[in-house]
Amino acid sequence: MISSEVFYPAQCSIAEGPVWHEGSLWWVDIPTGTLHRLSKGAKESRDCGDLLGAAVPTSDGRWLLARRDGFFFLDWESGALEFISNPRAENSETRFNDGKCDPRGRFWAGTMALDGSPEKGSLYCLDRTLQARTVFDGVSISNGLAWSADQTRFYYVDSLTRRIDWFDYEVEAGAISNRRIFRTIPTEYGIPDGMSIDENGNLWVAFWGGSAVRCFDGLNGAELAKIPVPATQVSSCCFGKGNELFITTARCELSEAALEEQPLAGSIFRAAPGVSGPPPQIFQW
Repeated sequence: MISSEVFYPAQCSIAEGPVWHEGSLWWVDIPTGTLHRLSKGAKESRDCGDLLGAAVPTSDGRWLLARRDGFFFLDWESGALEFISNPRAENSETRFNDGKCDPRGRFWAGTMALDGSPEKGSLYCLDRTLQARTVFDGVSISNGLAWSADQTRFYYVDSLTRRIDWFDYEVEAGAISNRRIFRTIPTEYGIPDGMSIDENGNLWVAFWGGSAVRCFDGLNGAELAKIPVPATQVSSCCFGKGNELFITTARCELSEAALEEQPLAGSIFRAAPGVSGPPPQIFQW
């Protein structure tokens, strides 16, 4: 069992999408539409104007945002926003959720229904031409994404399926195929949410309602480790400097009584799992 400790005592509604970039930890708070940066113990924030599902750094120094109403560039210093596109413009009942860049710097981000209805969302891919394509539809809650170091496998979480799926991945085209179940999740674990892959190719998966991050062997799905977290709603994780694993949590869906029992819900936690992970991929365009 690996222990966790408080890294930053935030009170985020839904802290998500942590990224270790340029010596700082960045994350979004989805309902408030905020991007946060924690550097040397000091936190700065930018209001990004709408529900914010994910944010990734780009090759020109800005941030690429997946807001409820589409993709935007954000200039962190000025706060200036530039609209790119909205591939789901005809569907006002969904919003973007989790997103990451693949090994060639394409941005993959999925959606979910605002009311939680199943199979209303999609997974999209935005490339360097700033054109977004639909990878597939029928998604319930698009969440964790990861690619193997040899660029042949893509792992994906649609939370309501209670599974981690994997695909064959063709890096040049950014194409996936041959979807199958990698790991079925027991109900008592909670709901699989965000995830990261480590240097050994193993998956670290956050469990919403499960008070933990669990590690699974990237080839056979066997459980290798567990990190208990003193907050029920564990949303995502990322590797930082050395072998640190940063873990985001949420206050969302917790009663007042539950919040009294979990005063650290919505905070950022840190663990030392004894392994590191690759740096985050940057959006290339």
